[in-house]
Amino acid sequence: MREYPFIDCTERYDSIMVFGKNKDVLVHRWYPFVEGYSKEFIEDILQELPFTPQCAMEPFCGSGTTPVELQNHNIRCYSFEVSPFMYLLAKVKLERTYDEVTLVKYRNSVADTLKNPIQYIRREEAIPFGDTVVHKDGKKKWNFHDSSLDGILDIRYAIRTKVDDERYKKLFSIALASIILQASNMFRNGKCLSYKKGWENRIISRNEIHKLFLNQLDTVISEDVKILSSQSAKVCNADICYFGDVRKSIENVDDDTLDLIITSPPYLNSRDYTDIYMLELKVLELVNSHEDLQKLRKSTLRSHVQVKYEEVKPIDNARLINCLSDMKKSDAKSWNSDILNMICGYFEDMQQLFSAFSQKMRKGGVIYFNVANSAYFGVEVPVDMIISDIAEDCGMKVREIRKARDIKTSPQQSKSLGKKLHESVIVIDK
Repeated sequence: MREYPFIDCTERYDSIMVFGKNKDVLVHRWYPFVEGYSKEFIEDILQELPFTPQCAMEPFCGSGTTPVELQNHNIRCYSFEVSPFMYLLAKVKLERTYDEVTLVKYRNSVADTLKNPIQYIRREEAIPFGDTVVHKDGKKKWNFHDSSLDGILDIRYAIRTKVDDERYKKLFSIALASIILQASNMFRNGKCLSYKKGWENRIISRNEIHKLFLNQLDTVISEDVKILSSQSAKVCNADICYFGDVRKSIENVDDDTLDLIITSPPYLNSRDYTDIYMLELKVLELVNSHEDLQKLRKSTLRSHVQVKYEEVKPIDNARLINCLSDMKKSDAKSWNSDILNMICGYFEDMQQLFSAFSQKMRKGGVIYFNVANSAYFGVEVPVDMIISDIAEDCGMKVREIRKARDIKTSPQQSKSLGKKLHESVIVIDK
């Protein structure tokens, strides 16, 4: 098996591989995204490069950190996002034509509407789909108390009826999205949404929901729009941010044009991001039925088991085949029978992606690929090593694998492995 230089870069990367550092940063603070890296990670890469990139790509756009920061450095960046909510968020953050006067005009119009909300707002605005959104007979738990949901529907109605410019309609929708979790009975708990402690008695009034939304507009967003309107942008990456599955949409990029790819794809950790951002998808009416939800899940990278796929044969990779063999021999129990098929599907997706990367990148281009190793059945899956093999099989050269930080795994897997898993940045040359 091939070996690759493995460099411990935890001191360099540990503090910049988390989005939390973006919480007070211009534009990025518009929505409290959990996953992803900080803008410092992008800056670190740009400082390291011996050339100034002309055209880059982010195949898993997420909240838009990569295209936004490259835009700030006047670098064109194609980006792709399959989640309708994340796509909306990225497009809103990439927009550079907001102005303070128009923002205030729409803000005041919305605020005036919220002063006298429609008493029976649910006659005008549909309740998000699902059986547990609000209290129903026979249900022990629900996502929103009535006052919170009515406050949210008031805001959605005001945006829909009082904001006729699509740019600001989307901007105000992100301001609404930023308070949804706070207004709900839920919190993000790793791979899923869980109920807050004491949620039953945590009632927020309709008016308080309005105040949360207006405060987001009056402080965070208005301050940033004022700064943005005073700047001149030479590059706008909003027009080359595409909605859809990158495995299909990458054909929007011409061959031999990219000289930089920066990305952090979904990890092989069974995390379904449609679950984590379910409230935003529902409230903003981006997903309106179980059929919509299943269609979205099927279009995501095969890194979770929320949908069933046809049986996938493993790609021709000795490391992967050895892992699968060890898992089959393991006495450890699995919480899902589709885990092995998911693993095979994940690396088949990676093989497809790197084949496309090889076509789209020019000679001399560089890829920074942020991944994390996984463990199932007490067996470690060396994701970084397998992806490195795939990259080299596609005609590229792995310069090195950089350990970024240690990551937690489940107590059961940790005990079986006897060691910690790690997150890596793979540096790959074309």
